Amino acid sequence: MKASFIIPRKKYLFTMFTKVWLVFIGSIFVLLNVFNLFVIYKNSDFKSSVKELDTSRAMLERNIDAIDEKIGFILRQKAVAEEIYANNIILKDSMKNLFDLVPDQITLNKVIMEKDSLIIYGVTPTRDAYEFLLAAPLKSIFHTSNTVFYLTDKGWYNFVSTNRIINPEDLK
Repeated sequence: MKASFIIPRKKYLFTMFTKVWLVFIGSIFVLLNVFNLFVIYKNSDFKSSVKELDTSRAMLERNIDAIDEKIGFILRQKAVAEEIYANNIILKDSMKNLFDLVPDQITLNKVIMEKDSLIIYGVTPTRDAYEFLLAAPLKSIFHTSNTVFYLTDKGWYNFVSTNRIINPEDLK
């Protein structure tokens, strides 16, 4: 005997709508896991890049320090060279002024010029010619001026003139 007017249908555990939702949820779960794995990979790649950049930064800082030391050394050399150049110009002018100061009657054999002294070796016809023509200008330039004369066979005088400038630092 039949109690129903319709033919019974098969009943499934999951309906079509439930299956669609389960597939959708499963695909979202898979996509989120793939995205999570991608983020983890990129994070580890970023960390390795940071380590590489850190090492390269440290190397570049060492290079910058070395270059700064070289620049400092070059600047010190430049300052020394400029000082030597300035001293050479002063020395050149001093030598020119000294030779302009020497009269025609007096012949210089040797000149030793130091920072604060001048030693002159030369020949003069008389002591008076030396005293009036060369000693007076030297005494006006230097603080102390001493001259020693030696008579030559020809009647002229060899002389050694030692002239010094006294620095205020030497007096202390």
